[in-house]
Amino acid sequence: MQASFRPAVAGKAFRPAMNRKALVCRASAVQTASLPVKTVDGADKGTEQLSLKVAEESAKGLVHRYLVMVQQNARRGTASTLTRSEVRGGGKKPYAQKGTGNARRGSNTSPLFPGGGVTFGPKPKDWSIKMNKKERRLALATALQSAAQDMVVVESLQGQVQDKKTKSLIALMETMGVSVEKKTLIIVKEANENVMLAGRNIEKVAINTADKIDVFQVLNADKIVIEKDALAHINSFYGESA
Repeated sequence: MQASFRPAVAGKAFRPAMNRKALVCRASAVQTASLPVKTVDGADKGTEQLSLKVAEESAKGLVHRYLVMVQQNARRGTASTLTRSEVRGGGKKPYAQKGTGNARRGSNTSPLFPGGGVTFGPKPKDWSIKMNKKERRLALATALQSAAQDMVVVESLQGQVQDKKTKSLIALMETMGVSVEKKTLIIVKEANENVMLAGRNIEKVAINTADKIDVFQVLNADKIVIEKDALAHINSFYGESA
């Protein structure tokens, strides 16, 4: 089952989570942060390290460019209108050239007529843009590292929501001190059908897998809940050895 991604709502401006310092850059530095670990019962269980290779100050705009690329590539580009040569009708002169007192008309498909063609309207277009793989990886790692202060690590969620009910997932999150009233991103190691089904109806909760993390969801979240195995995958994929 594919991870759940929620695009930005049309007409609403993107607002990153508050109190988070943006880190954008050129690659090289490795930063480390300690993340609190909680059991599914809400008890503290030490800390884990988030150690990712992030960009330095000299590459300003890297995360922004990646976010723009992700959102622009999500555009379907299927908007289409009919020009005056494509709309139905237009074979007969609407009325006589002279004697009516009206302006001269040769066709009812003119953009000046109701039901006529559209002037300079949209046509299907490929909006996709490209970005180097190393830049994409560095940008996402930088976004994740900048969100370290909002992260909490939990043990595996596998088998924790057996009934697939929304209220069960809400109760589990509240037990770990995470309120679903705030924008929350849950990162699991692998697609978990029970968690996906339980969380898809919660307005401010998004669920990603460790290999398909949405940078918009990372920047937009007030709280990020991440499985321990998912954290290990992120550290190995975006860390110093990457």
